[in-house]
Amino acid sequence: MQRTFRPSTRIVLLLIVLLAFGVRLFRLDAQSLWYDEGVTAYISGLDLRALTGWTANDIQPPLYYVLMAGWRGLAGVSEWSLRFVSLFFGVLTVPLMAALTTRLTRSRRAGLLAALFTALHPLLIYYSQEARMYALLVALGVLIGYLVARLGEGEGRSWLWAGYILAATAAIYTHYFAFFLLAALALAYLLDVWRGVDGGGRRPRTRRVFTFLGANLVVLFLYLPWFTVLFRRLAVDRSYWQGRFKLGEALVDIAISFTSGETVMEQQGLWLLILYAAVTIIALIGLVRSSHRSRRALRYGLLWLIIPVAAVLTLASFAPKFNPRYVMIALPGLLLIWGAGLGNWKLKIEDSRLDSEDSAAPLSSPHLVILSVLLLLLGFTYATVNWFANPAFTKDDWRGVTEFLRPRLKETEGIALISGHAWPVWDYYAPDLPALRLPDLRILDVDAVLDFADTAQPLRDALDPLSDRPGIWLVEWQEEVVDPTDVVPVQLLIAGKEKGLDTHYWGLKLRRFSQLKTHWIPDAPPIKTRMDVTFGDQLILRGFNAIDSGDLLLFWQRAPGYHPETTNYVVAGEVYDQAGNLLRRLPDQRPAGYNYPTARWPDERVAMGIFAAKDWLGDDPQPGTYVVRLRVYDSRGDERVLLKAGDGREEVELNPVDVVLE
Repeated sequence: MQRTFRPSTRIVLLLIVLLAFGVRLFRLDAQSLWYDEGVTAYISGLDLRALTGWTANDIQPPLYYVLMAGWRGLAGVSEWSLRFVSLFFGVLTVPLMAALTTRLTRSRRAGLLAALFTALHPLLIYYSQEARMYALLVALGVLIGYLVARLGEGEGRSWLWAGYILAATAAIYTHYFAFFLLAALALAYLLDVWRGVDGGGRRPRTRRVFTFLGANLVVLFLYLPWFTVLFRRLAVDRSYWQGRFKLGEALVDIAISFTSGETVMEQQGLWLLILYAAVTIIALIGLVRSSHRSRRALRYGLLWLIIPVAAVLTLASFAPKFNPRYVMIALPGLLLIWGAGLGNWKLKIEDSRLDSEDSAAPLSSPHLVILSVLLLLLGFTYATVNWFANPAFTKDDWRGVTEFLRPRLKETEGIALISGHAWPVWDYYAPDLPALRLPDLRILDVDAVLDFADTAQPLRDALDPLSDRPGIWLVEWQEEVVDPTDVVPVQLLIAGKEKGLDTHYWGLKLRRFSQLKTHWIPDAPPIKTRMDVTFGDQLILRGFNAIDSGDLLLFWQRAPGYHPETTNYVVAGEVYDQAGNLLRRLPDQRPAGYNYPTARWPDERVAMGIFAAKDWLGDDPQPGTYVVRLRVYDSRGDERVLLKAGDGREEVELNPVDVVLE
């Protein structure tokens, strides 16, 4: 029978909850909203029909936004109030985790340790200060786990079943990947029934299984209105770029995220993994050698941790779009293992029993347990201090950009936003500063890659009314997705001059162009010297142009014989003066840049590649006439296969390349 918390235990738990609240409240609005939070601010301001329509075409279901819509009606839309909802659910997760762990282990100490780890885990702190659905999702997941644990013990109270149905439905209306957690907990429930956790005396196993199946059918029935949307999103949601999913890298990212959160450098996170792995092994030993009842926590923890992670990684192998936060719902499984495992060791050697009434012989190693707990807390503290004090972990600073730009924007200057789908966060901070969206999208479309024909006329239409020689501020964010070949900056460099800015805002680029001759903005690839050389029946070099900034533009197209098996073509070469003296070697790069491999090019698209002036002319570029010799390779791991030109040449010469430099 479940034991209630003692008064002293309740006081300790209350102190842990207050600690969680204080840490999450600290500097809650110190940083700017980033794009995703700007989307939250925008969607939560829509009416219910528009809100539902937006989320049906986005990557998340609507429940979180509905909650936010109700909250903003009470608290407004400040950065603090938008993030407070996540803070609330982040704090709520702490007592829920204590209740779950205590239920599974019958150990108050284990419950308090799990609560402490939840209160101070850097990943949970980070997302408790972000106006997104992840804190809500984790809280719902822990609540569902607690209800399943009670149902698995044979309790058949109607309010438990109703609570499970409502919490499970809420979770899958919050995030699609909640289905994977429901699958993990369903297996945990079935193992409870099979192993007779209730002692076999309350209700027949078959009846319990069918009751649980019926409850989940009700959940699916309540989700029927959204199933069509779910399958459509699975069909259309795509990665930012094509490429093979790297399972090893994804597992490392998850391991670092689940231990150090989002606020340690990768190399530091890898070293810290050794510490966390040792603690986890100690916790697992504590669970494996524990009583039958405490080992139930091991089953729950492993299923909770492994199944959602495995399912998300499997899905990512088909659509290589992945972020560790997508599997955050699995994190409580690790917290459960830590809390239950370390809580199962005795802290006093003379003790003969744990808190549990049916405990097996406990393990005695007080120093080992205390050291493990301290190591976890020290690691958590290091990551959390980074979050609050290290500028390297600053969110995309939209607030800083708009504050800098507002007093400096002239009447003869416009603003262009790349990518245009960032407009919700832009409008949150600068509704008084209209910006041209390039491309003009509500939601990111990875196929909407900007081309000269797409952007020339919108730029002219926006700039012509301002002046005969207008200027423009270019705000770039995720430009590597929608403008991976720098089409818009090249258009503006050809039409005018770039003014250097001695300013930096985290996650964004701010560039200023002046004296624009808008009729000079090219609406087609600005090829100055045509070549039309085919390499290996795969790529065609259409021509080149050295613009006044000193950048060397190369224009490519897929050949009719192109095959998509290889996407990693590499351009290499050397730069010579007119006398034939070698000046420097070109840095190896993809034809049109790293983020725009050939697999992303439409067949009819001419893709532009850029060798920056400093890369092919050096740190002190000089005007003159140069000769560039190019080679193209098919890069296959460590092997490179040279693609010969159509006439058998191993390299192609660009001669002359005239550099003016203005």
